[in-house]
Amino acid sequence: MLQALGVMAVSALLLSAAVYRFERWRLARPGGPFAPVDFTGIIVLVSTAAGWILWSRNADPAQADKLMWLWMSAMLVFIVGAITDTPRPVRGLRPLATVIAAIMLHHAGIAVTTVKLPFSDSFVALGSFSIIVSVVWLCICGPTFSRVGSIPRLSLGITAQTCLAFLAIDILVPSHTAPVSVMVAASIALICLAQLPYTRYLIYGNATAGAYMFGVLIGAIAIEGALKHTAFLVAILPLLAISVPLFAMAYTAAADWIRGERRDFWSHTHYHLHEVLMQQGYSHRQVGIVILLGHAIICTHAVVLATLIHISFLVKLIVLIEGLLVALVVTYVALRLMKPAHPPTPHDEYDLLGVRIHRVTMKQAMQRVSEFITPGTPHIVVTTDAAGIIRANKDPQMREIINNADLVTADGAGVVLSARLLNLGIDTRVAGCDMVSEICKVAAGMGRSVYLLGAAPGVADKAAENLVRQTPGLQIAGIRDGYFAPEEEPHIIADIRAAAPAALFVALGAPRQEEWIVQHMDELGVPVCIGIGGSFDVISGLKPRAPIWMQRCGMEWLYRAIREPSRIPRLSALPLILWLPVNELVSATGGSPPPQAPGGAPPDQDPESHPSRDNTR
Repeated sequence: MLQALGVMAVSALLLSAAVYRFERWRLARPGGPFAPVDFTGIIVLVSTAAGWILWSRNADPAQADKLMWLWMSAMLVFIVGAITDTPRPVRGLRPLATVIAAIMLHHAGIAVTTVKLPFSDSFVALGSFSIIVSVVWLCICGPTFSRVGSIPRLSLGITAQTCLAFLAIDILVPSHTAPVSVMVAASIALICLAQLPYTRYLIYGNATAGAYMFGVLIGAIAIEGALKHTAFLVAILPLLAISVPLFAMAYTAAADWIRGERRDFWSHTHYHLHEVLMQQGYSHRQVGIVILLGHAIICTHAVVLATLIHISFLVKLIVLIEGLLVALVVTYVALRLMKPAHPPTPHDEYDLLGVRIHRVTMKQAMQRVSEFITPGTPHIVVTTDAAGIIRANKDPQMREIINNADLVTADGAGVVLSARLLNLGIDTRVAGCDMVSEICKVAAGMGRSVYLLGAAPGVADKAAENLVRQTPGLQIAGIRDGYFAPEEEPHIIADIRAAAPAALFVALGAPRQEEWIVQHMDELGVPVCIGIGGSFDVISGLKPRAPIWMQRCGMEWLYRAIREPSRIPRLSALPLILWLPVNELVSATGGSPPPQAPGGAPPDQDPESHPSRDNTR
């Protein structure tokens, strides 16, 4: 077997390199358009022909016969698939070829013949239904895999992962292993991996014949290596192996159905999940990484389930559900943490869990502050972190204050992460502590002053000294600590109004500071009023700020919690703000079309994609 695998690996590498060079030369010449062609299937057929013939010489005649029929059925499916890849395909040929391939495999003994039911030790013979089950299974696998064919790396990667999973199962559970299954799984995985470095030029046009053939081969391996023995593997293991492509196709099919769009299941006009993601601006590479990550998790759980063959059905069911949930959560989070290669045109503001937040960088925020100062009319700026979002969800008054504010920035990694999970364009943190220094620079540049209100006695004075030192020309209109009685408020308001600062920094703690500003904003007459929480403590040097690397990694909350254990109860807002987007996604109406940039999605310009491929269907 090792000799045969070596021959196939060398053949696949040489053929892939030759095709790569030929296609580069061909596409550099003027002319075209060229007919769609899928070299991945050709390379698999040629390489396996050489390796399988070599292996068959010393193999059991029955196993060699199965291998021959499997190769012929794969060739039939590929040829018919290549014919239907033409601009004007004959509809129905692929399902017909799959049925014929299933009959050929059934004749060779590759078929589902018995089923072992859950919670039972008895086997049930399928009899004449055996061929029907085999046909249905292959008709599911073929179209499912063909949908990922427009991304060569994704098609080859999923096929390789699936074959490696089956190979691991064959090794770990040898009592339920067929020799031909081991050979096919190892050879297909090896050949697909050998083609990965050359994927850019292996598929031209919208050709998916190779991916369709991979699906049929995967279905045949599942039948020969797993389906004959245990009912749990009959129902679950093969579906796990193709679950990611199957989910990717079923997701958009269900969305179309809910929207009232009835599309033909076999048609090429039906969108696949990865095509929807590319419409949202993600590149081939980003989509491929995320889908392969999810598929790797699923395949790992499939191997685990196979090793639990003698364990209780309920235990295996728990492992199955856990695996599906982990794969779904991990891939979704990984996708949303990526910044699309071609992001759609962002909006100026977004609704994040019922709270309005502006999409601004620090530079853009300061530009707005300058615009607020110029006319001299009162404005309120709010910086909201995870705790602020949670508070606004529970407190209608606080939510109204934030939603009516003139500028609301995302102050916290939890807010940015929550926005990404909801696919919103908020991707920059603008912290309140940083805004204090920047607003002082704006005020100094305009020859205006600032007023500091809040914190413990003496803290604001020290903060003012540091701000003046950091910002030459800054004028301090007044300083007042936050320990004052209600009857002192009129005097404080009159003092601020008389000082006429450009900006008022209020450090009374949330939500009191925002409520105080809104209550007295007209009396104060200050162009820019902003609540800054405990920023005076940091600016004064009383409390150190997290290192720069922790700020950039969004881990400043962890540093502050370690330094101030009293803040730990506030950390409960972090898991809540991550859970709320998930809850909103689950409760949202399904089937809504994916968000796109105005005027349609930008063209994919990923350097890994084929220079002439049209990826839409």
